[in-house]
Amino acid sequence: MSHIIKKYSNRKMYDTKASKPITLAGIAALIVRGDDVQVVDNQTGDDLTMVTLAQIILEQEKSKKELLSLPVLLREMIKRGRESLSEIIEKLLLSSTESALLTEEKAREVVQDLVEKKRLGKPEGQRLLERIFSKVRERQRALQGQIETGIREILGKMDIVSRAELQELRRSLQELRCRVDALANLKNK
Repeated sequence: MSHIIKKYSNRKMYDTKASKPITLAGIAALIVRGDDVQVVDNQTGDDLTMVTLAQIILEQEKSKKELLSLPVLLREMIKRGRESLSEIIEKLLLSSTESALLTEEKAREVVQDLVEKKRLGKPEGQRLLERIFSKVRERQRALQGQIETGIREILGKMDIVSRAELQELRRSLQELRCRVDALANLKNK
């Protein structure tokens, strides 16, 4: 169902299909129900749909405190231009892992919230989670490598034998014992 909403200079709006005044909340309800909505300026006929939808989103977000707040998302969308919303969300979530560890559970929670609020479709949300998990695991492997390298360097500076070096010494000692035993057997014959 398509609704033409006329917006008047006094900020009041009128749904021409239902033949009655309508509010931003009413337009939001139409959209949630699945109806198409177009908002036009009553005097000029200019399309005001995008502006009105932005107003609806802002009204809905005023009382919410979220990890990915609307102002943050809007700023990032403006900065990043043509990137998709899921790419922006991915970058915001991953950049937060620089300062704090992002658990898979927290990532699932954020993406599920965005899917429930219909900001992302389910398939797009799933692809986003897969990309995030892949990059988080990649970062964890890199961090683990850096930690292991650091530990080796510290052990080297402290002149402490590592487990691998100790095992190599044991292997060499066992080999030497075998040779000594073999030489002793030759000498006794």
